[in-house]
Amino acid sequence: MLRNSGVDGLIIRHETTAQAARQCLRASTFDFLIIDLHLPDALGAMPSADGGLSFFDLIKMDENVPLPEDVLFITGREELVMEANAEVLERGAVLCQYRSDSSEWKKVLIGRIRYGTERIARKKGFEIEADVAIVTAMRDPELAAVLELPFGWESKRMRGEPTTFHVGSLVREDREITIVAASAHRKGMPSAAALASKMSACFRPRYMIMLGICAGIQGKTNLGDVVIADPAWDWGSGKRGQDENGSAVFRAAPYQLALNSSVSQIAADLGESSEVKRSIRAGWDDAVPEGIFDVHVGPMASGASVIADDISARSVVTQHKELLAIEMEAYAVMASAEYSTDPKPVAIAIKSVCDYADSNKNDLWQRYASYTSAAFAQQLLVSPFLAF
Repeated sequence: MLRNSGVDGLIIRHETTAQAARQCLRASTFDFLIIDLHLPDALGAMPSADGGLSFFDLIKMDENVPLPEDVLFITGREELVMEANAEVLERGAVLCQYRSDSSEWKKVLIGRIRYGTERIARKKGFEIEADVAIVTAMRDPELAAVLELPFGWESKRMRGEPTTFHVGSLVREDREITIVAASAHRKGMPSAAALASKMSACFRPRYMIMLGICAGIQGKTNLGDVVIADPAWDWGSGKRGQDENGSAVFRAAPYQLALNSSVSQIAADLGESSEVKRSIRAGWDDAVPEGIFDVHVGPMASGASVIADDISARSVVTQHKELLAIEMEAYAVMASAEYSTDPKPVAIAIKSVCDYADSNKNDLWQRYASYTSAAFAQQLLVSPFLAF
């Protein structure tokens, strides 16, 4: 009857005992639950008049059961209707009487399912589970570069949600990968962390990827080079005080977050591939900076402010002798992933060098750096070695 109800997309599971139904509810999430009042507890057991009610009470106490959106009790035993109706109502459910000589019960059941289906659809909006969430700090040029990737992007808005999400996909040999991208409303760690946390909760991605631009350390990186953060930390974490002479000092005490070791190795291997680097460089048809384009996996420091002077940059460099890049968001995105509910996303920060955080800082290479960051992310996502 339900399969011919005209409601599209119904997936129906039928269990004949309370024990089997409870196991089924533990294993999957259901929107509707229809319970026979006269339900046996286990295979071979006799049905009891309060079997369905006892089963419902049990699953409400079972924290391993995701409770359905709607519950409806049904019975064909007329003597149970008057007796059980009050108890069903007390539980926030509805009792429907089955009769072979009437179709009224069918109308109630199908009408309730149709209404519930529409209510759930409106509540969920475009709710999806994405494989990859991409976060950028700026709409232009960082998110703009991401949306140039050939992923068939569609812009989506959720009711009551200030962020515009962009949904795309790519096809690998083994499966189709769903990707959601968005930019924060402001630069900096607070906004990036808030957006990453929201996307993690909404879309449950396998990977959370931060893309965009950074300042490189001159002599170690070239303009346009890609840097994959491993580790990342907040360079402003520590204590400001005075030394024995009364001079102001900053005693850094950063907590470093490492990249997933498997992803770090895959990124390093891709970065050593001449073919990958040649493909990325060839995909840009505008002016390019001098020097050889390269990809690095190494230390990246995040901070609350833009650095545009040599003295400040040198003070950050002293925190790690192998520092490659300085920027404003990577650590926050990686930290937000660490504090996500299980299964936690693997956080990856891929930033490209647009300046050297010195007095010569300018915006000349921001678009190119945004492009190389996004292009390397594409190479990583299509790699057969990246597990999904």
